Amino acid sequence: MLSRVKDTIKKFRMLSKGDTIVVGVSGGIDSVALLHMLTGLAEECKLSLIVAHLNHCMRGRESDRDEGFVKEIAKRLGIKCICRKMNISALARKGESLQDVARQARYRFFEEAADRYNADRIATGHTMDDQAETMVMRFLRGAGLSGLSGIPPVRGKYIRPLIDTTREEIERYAAVHGLKFVKDSSNKSTKYLRNKIRLKLMPIFDDYNPNMKIDMARLARILSRDEDYLKNKTKDFYKNLVARRDANTITFSLKKLRNLHDAIKARIFFIAVEELLGASKGFYSCHIEDFLELLSNKLPNISINLPGGMVLYKEYDNVTIERGQGAKGARSQKSGLPLQAVSRGAKSQEKKANISFEQELKTTGKTNVVEGKGLKIAELKAEIINCDSESEIQAPLTLILSHKGRGKGEGVAYFDYDKLKLPIVVRNFKHGDCFIPLGMKGHKKLQDLFIEKKIARRKRSLIPIIISGSEIIWVAGIRQAEYGKVEAKTKKILRIEMQEQTRTG
Repeated sequence: MLSRVKDTIKKFRMLSKGDTIVVGVSGGIDSVALLHMLTGLAEECKLSLIVAHLNHCMRGRESDRDEGFVKEIAKRLGIKCICRKMNISALARKGESLQDVARQARYRFFEEAADRYNADRIATGHTMDDQAETMVMRFLRGAGLSGLSGIPPVRGKYIRPLIDTTREEIERYAAVHGLKFVKDSSNKSTKYLRNKIRLKLMPIFDDYNPNMKIDMARLARILSRDEDYLKNKTKDFYKNLVARRDANTITFSLKKLRNLHDAIKARIFFIAVEELLGASKGFYSCHIEDFLELLSNKLPNISINLPGGMVLYKEYDNVTIERGQGAKGARSQKSGLPLQAVSRGAKSQEKKANISFEQELKTTGKTNVVEGKGLKIAELKAEIINCDSESEIQAPLTLILSHKGRGKGEGVAYFDYDKLKLPIVVRNFKHGDCFIPLGMKGHKKLQDLFIEKKIARRKRSLIPIIISGSEIIWVAGIRQAEYGKVEAKTKKILRIEMQEQTRTG
C-alpha cells in the first residue's frame, strides 16, 4: 500500500523536497494512517509536518476526546500540533447542513494554519471510498461533469495522497503497524446523506460490481480530464464574450453566446457566477437549463431570479448577470423558474425597482439628480452662453448635431434659452411620455424610442428626462427634442451636459 501511495504522490506531483505540509488529522483511521505514512517519508523527502485539528464541538465529550488524542499523537511523534475549538452548531444558519458548515470551517482553519507557517501543502485523508461516495452523492443531486469529476487529487495547496487507496487497504495497514485511532460515533447515523450512501447504498452497488470503487475512481479521472479541457476552452471564449464588467454585473454579447455549444455556455454561466459571488455553491443544473432557455427565447426582455440574490437578464442584444445588494455570502435553495414565469419576471423587476425622482435643474452650475432613497441618478451641468461678436459661439447652428444617427449616447444638448419655460425640471420616465424628436414633425412615444434604441426596460426609469413647461426637451444621453432647438437667430444658449450617470448592468 505504501508503494501505491508513493506512486500517487509522484503521479500527481504532490510533494517536493523540503516542503512544509499541514496535515489535517481528525483522529480517525484515514488521517492517522496518512500522518503515519508522511512521517515515514519526512526524512527521505526532507518534509516538515504540522498537525492541524479542528474540534467542531458537535459531539460533546467525544469531540474533546478526539482533540486530546490528536495532541497526544503529535506529541509522541514530536510534530507541531495546532488545535482550535469552534462551535459549528452556533455558526450554522437555519436550514444549513451542519456537515457543510463544518467542512467549510475546517478548510478555512487549514488554510489559516498554512498561511501562518508558510506551508507549501495541505494534506487530507480522502480515500478511494470517499471518492466513490462523493460521486454517488453528486449524481443523486443532479451534478454535471464538474461535480461528477469527484475529489481532485490536487487542488491548489490541497493534496490527497490516499485517493487511490481503499479503506479496506487502510484498515489492513493500520493493523499491520499497530496504529491506534478514534471512531466517530456520528458516522453510524443515517441522517447524513453521505453516511446513508456509505452504509446503505454502497453495499448494494458492491453486489453488482465488486470493483465499483476502482471503476469509479477511473471514471473520475476520465471526467476530470474532459472537464479540464472544456474549462480551458471556455476561458478562451469568455474573454471575448464580456461586453461590460463592473463590481456587481457582467454583461455578455447575446449573439456571440448563441453561437457557442451549450457545454461552453453552461461553463460561461458558472465562471460569471463565481466571479461575482466568489463561488457557485447553490447553483445546479436547473439554473443552467434556465440560462440556456433564456438565451434561445425570442422575447427581448426577460429576467430570472437566481440563488444568492442574483438576477439574470436578457435585454435585446445583451445578457447580464447582476449581483443584488447583500448577495455576497447569501445562501439560497435550489430554484429554477419555468420560462412562462420568466417572461413575466421582467415586468416584476421593473416594479420592484420603483425609481422615482423629480427636481428643478439649475440653469447655471451642477445639479445632482437623486431619487427618493438616496440613489444618485446623474450629474448634470448647465450654463447659459450669449451668442454675440464677443462670444466663442457666433454661429449657433454649428452646435446642432445632425439628427441622423442620434441616440449613440450624446452627453451634451444645446437649447435656445429664450424659447424655454422656467423652471427646467428633470424627472424619471413615465408611461405615456412623448415628444417630437429633433428633425421630426410628429410625436413619438418615449417607450417606442427606448425599444428602437434597445434600452432595457429596467434601465428606463434611470434615464433623466428634461422638461420645459409641459414639453420634453431632452431624453438625456439619447435624443434631443425639436422643441427649444437652436436656430440661426438664437441669442442665448442653454448648454446642458450629463457628466455622470448611474449604470445598471
